[in-house]
Amino acid sequence: MHSEEIIMFGIVGVAFIAALLLSFFFGKRRNKLGLSIMGIVWTGFTGIMFFGMYDASGWDGLAYLLALIGISAPTGVGSLIGSLVGWAKSDKAEHEQFSLGAGQFDAATSPR
Repeated sequence: MHSEEIIMFGIVGVAFIAALLLSFFFGKRRNKLGLSIMGIVWTGFTGIMFFGMYDASGWDGLAYLLALIGISAPTGVGSLIGSLVGWAKSDKAEHEQFSLGAGQFDAATSPR
């Protein structure tokens, strides 16, 4: 393998691993805002690349295509896997809040 190929695979791997770990972190803590911001940034980047590829002439569109394949796709897959696994592994009892419904009251005695 030449050094250029190693660099290309390294960029794809770093994009995947970074998105996986960051989304796992947000998913484990059930941070919807963080996951939403990641999704918006990914959607924006992908949209810009698609529109740039559409407007490019000649071989210029190839750079946009490589960015979509080498950065956007691994980042999207890593984010999806990380957020789903993190959300599934989160401690549900810790994040759920107990609330009393109408007509119910807490009859537990408090320590004195």
